[in-house]
Amino acid sequence: MKSKITLKELAKLLNVSVSTVSKSLNDSPEISQKTVERVKELAQLHNYYQILQQ
Repeated sequence: MKSKITLKELAKLLNVSVSTVSKSLNDSPEISQKTVERVKELAQLHNYYQILQQ
């Protein structure tokens, strides 16, 4: 199991902004499908999950 990873670290590894990572994980239509797939693939590899606030 990999160590915990942050949005900032994911963004750095993917060479994109933190905003792009966040929007990708939330399926924003502003982000290309290719980028969404790259972000989600790396997030899954590192067992990243978002804590949802209510």
